[in-house]
Amino acid sequence: MSFPRFLESGRLTLILACILVILHLGAFSYRVLVGANETVDSAEYLQCAQNASNGQGFQSNKDGETFSEEAVTRRPPGYPAIILAMGQSKNATMGIQVILSLSTIGLCILALRRFTKGWMPINFLLTGFILTPSQVIYATSIMSEIPFQFFLTLGIVSAIFFFQDCSIKWIFISALAISIGFTIKPVLYPLAILFSIAGLAHAFWKKNFRIVPTILIPVACVFALASWNYARTQVFEVSSIQTTNLFDVNMKLVLYQAQGEERGDQIIDSLETEADKIKDYGARQQFRSQQSRKIFFEYPHIAIYQYAKGILLFFVDPGRFDFITYAGIENKQGLMNAFAAQDSGVIKKILSSMPLWLWGALIIVFLFNIVKIACFAKFLIMGKEGRPIKILLFCGIAYIALASGPLGVSRYALPVVPLILIGASLGSSSQKG
Repeated sequence: MSFPRFLESGRLTLILACILVILHLGAFSYRVLVGANETVDSAEYLQCAQNASNGQGFQSNKDGETFSEEAVTRRPPGYPAIILAMGQSKNATMGIQVILSLSTIGLCILALRRFTKGWMPINFLLTGFILTPSQVIYATSIMSEIPFQFFLTLGIVSAIFFFQDCSIKWIFISALAISIGFTIKPVLYPLAILFSIAGLAHAFWKKNFRIVPTILIPVACVFALASWNYARTQVFEVSSIQTTNLFDVNMKLVLYQAQGEERGDQIIDSLETEADKIKDYGARQQFRSQQSRKIFFEYPHIAIYQYAKGILLFFVDPGRFDFITYAGIENKQGLMNAFAAQDSGVIKKILSSMPLWLWGALIIVFLFNIVKIACFAKFLIMGKEGRPIKILLFCGIAYIALASGPLGVSRYALPVVPLILIGASLGSSSQKG
């Protein structure tokens, strides 16, 4: 796949960069005027920061509510710490996220400049961010996606730089970024462990033992956070969110398709009631995990189908949820649940209620997502940039895609959009070599 040569223009680069800055500043100004964009998750992040400021630690239990161990570890301290550092100001939090979003774009340009001096890849990259509305949406939302995206990108890009010049500063930055990243979103903690294992293997293979202490930083941080949670809940876990998602999201989607939405909700409510009777938190978590796996093994074909569909959606979903949440459009019925329940009537009702501008935006983003993936595939097959960058970008993207599971919506893909765009930008002008 090749693109017109007029895209090879430094002036176009300046124009696209200005558009991105204007979009970020415009969205920030809009949100300062009308109020920060918040979701259900936002309330827990804000509560967690407030509890920490009151000396109650980083946990999302509210005053007056029944104490819940799940709430103690559900939100790791990384993002609430950012909110706390910003004085619990929503505007300041959005401001730092705008800076982090633009910094991520700058990191991508820096990575591209290591491999190409042409303007076309950079113009493709900037166009890609413009055609990723969720970049601006979540930069001006009280959500952890943009900080997580920045540290994940920094970790992968720094690792690429390390393999280029073997400077210990890059592997140190990479290890630190990955460590901070998993304290923002616990989905990253297995990758943090794999980072240390792979780093140790590399150190012994190359006999570069100077990097060993640095390589061990991520796994040490994972152990420290799990130990801290054990002191608080008597369960050695990084976060309760994995079990919650397995039980309340992954299992639910399988049951909806297997039994229908109504019957699926009945089964989930029955299991939740049974789980609530278990007083020991560790045993309760184990029960939820076991019941989830039992349902998956009972309907393996549906579980595999849902998982495969989630991975496909991860890469192509244009972000209906992001748009409607940001725009304040009423969203009483979830499209993903309707698809899982195979309820064509609800699906038709939801799609027919969407305004014309939303249809246009979703179609444009969807088409670009296909182009983006095609260019990334070309980069993997035909790119002459070398194995380290291909392996690191592919593994980083594949890990997050696999970890997202059956609910592979665009929000889950946002953290790896920079990684996809780096490869796709190189692929947009690469020739076999």
